Amino acid sequence: MTVGVGPIDSEQYPVWDLTIRLIHWYFPAAIGVMWWSGKQGRMEIHAWVGYSLLILVLTRIVWGCIGSESARFRHFVRGPGEIRRYLVSGGTYSGHNPLGALSVLALLALLVSQTVSGTMSSDDILFEGPFAYWAQGWSGAVADWHETNWRLLQGLIALHLISIGWYQWKKRQPLVQTMIRGRSETRFSATAPKPLWLSLMTASILSGALWWLITVAPEAPSYY
Repeated sequence: MTVGVGPIDSEQYPVWDLTIRLIHWYFPAAIGVMWWSGKQGRMEIHAWVGYSLLILVLTRIVWGCIGSESARFRHFVRGPGEIRRYLVSGGTYSGHNPLGALSVLALLALLVSQTVSGTMSSDDILFEGPFAYWAQGWSGAVADWHETNWRLLQGLIALHLISIGWYQWKKRQPLVQTMIRGRSETRFSATAPKPLWLSLMTASILSGALWWLITVAPEAPSYY
C-alpha cells in the first residue's frame, strides 16, 4: 500500500473499501441496539441483532484474509519491533498503524467472545440462547462471562474513542472522514478494492451456516 499527498487521481483508490466501511459503522449501531435491548428486556431483538453482529464479525475476519489489501491482516498486523519503532518515532500508514492494529485484533476477539457466549447463555428466566442446551452444564458460567466480556468491551470502546479523538483533533489526521469516504487527500490506496459482492457472498454463506447450526441444535426437553 502507498501513502500519497496531493490531489486524488483516477489511479488512486479508497484505502477503506465499502465492505470495511459498512461493517465498521454497523458495529457501533448494533452494539448500541444490543445494549438498549438487553437493558429493556427485549431479548428477541437482542438475539437477532446479536446474530447479525456475529455474522459481520466473522465476515470481517474472513475479509482480513481474502479482502482488499488494506483490510488484510498481513498488511497491518506487525511485530513487536515495528510497534516499538512506532511508539518511539511515529510514522504514517495508509491503513491501520501498529497500535491501531492491536486495537482491531482486540475488538474482533471481544466481539467474537461476546456474540458466541450470547448464543450459549441462559439466565433461566428471560433468555436462553440457541446453543444453551448444548452447554447446559456451564451455560450459567457462560452467561457470567458474557457480562464480564461486555465490561471489557466497553473499556476497549472507550479507549478506541479516546484514541480516535487524539488522532483526529490533536494530530490532525482525518480518521473519521476517511472511514466515511474511504480516503482523504493523504490516505489512499494504489490497489483496486475487492468487490462488494464478494463480501456479501461471504456473509450469506456464514448466515446459512449459522442458521443450519441453530436448526440442528437440540432443544431442551419440557422438564429442562
